[in-house]
Amino acid sequence: MLGALEVLDTASTDPAELMILTDEEIVGLDGGDSLELLGGPYLAQPGIDADASAASAIRSLAARHLLTPTGDASDPEGDFVVGDEESPRRPFQLDRALAGVLALRRTPEVITTIARTLAGGSTTLGHYVFPGGGVLEEYVTVDGFHHFSVPDLSVVPQRVHAFVDPFEDASEDGDVEVLTVPGPDVDQVVEGARSLSVLTVVAEEAGAQATVIAFPGRVRVLDNGPIRTDDDPVGCEISDVSPTGLRSIIEALTPGRSADDAGEPNDSRAGSGPSVQ
Repeated sequence: MLGALEVLDTASTDPAELMILTDEEIVGLDGGDSLELLGGPYLAQPGIDADASAASAIRSLAARHLLTPTGDASDPEGDFVVGDEESPRRPFQLDRALAGVLALRRTPEVITTIARTLAGGSTTLGHYVFPGGGVLEEYVTVDGFHHFSVPDLSVVPQRVHAFVDPFEDASEDGDVEVLTVPGPDVDQVVEGARSLSVLTVVAEEAGAQATVIAFPGRVRVLDNGPIRTDDDPVGCEISDVSPTGLRSIIEALTPGRSADDAGEPNDSRAGSGPSVQ
């Protein structure tokens, strides 16, 4: 936890990259469930042996001194990755910043994920949010590299905006329509899109979703509503949005408020798109 606090203390409105980890390094350090939320594109490929890849990754981390064998050079704090002090196997301890990143990935108060599909493939942007406004950002590339940085909470909506509208297509606000989701109309709505992003926010086992669909010169937002576990058709609002309207919707969905009111509509968005809730 000391490592986690030190990581959050580096927050900046223009954050530098803190570190890059691969799918297999994260699995080797934190187990098979560690890629469940943001995905692991490299290890998801057919023919990749996840266990062997993770074992090799641990050796690579040790070679880069991000893992330290116990002994005179080890810190008296922290968990052992392999074995324990009495084990005949060689135990290692994590670098403080690396331990902090893993702790932050496990313990957010609110988490926001944006899965974006472009012609070149799918990438994911995630924000782990903590009491007091601390944020860890994780960007997962199409080939399974996880880029970590620590943005100030105030710039998170701006960074999400740039991610979901990568070509700056948002132009004007439009009338709100209602679509049945799932349904055949959805396929027509996304036809011709050059970027499709699904934004999900989860807090205290509840959450909401919205889909941002970018076309040349036009962006539409579909309010998927609360996260559901069934596939029953429901009516969802959709409309074109201006840059200001898109930013307002992002601010309503992305972290910046307490977990209790996350996902509630913001009155300042009136007339600027579907009423994301």
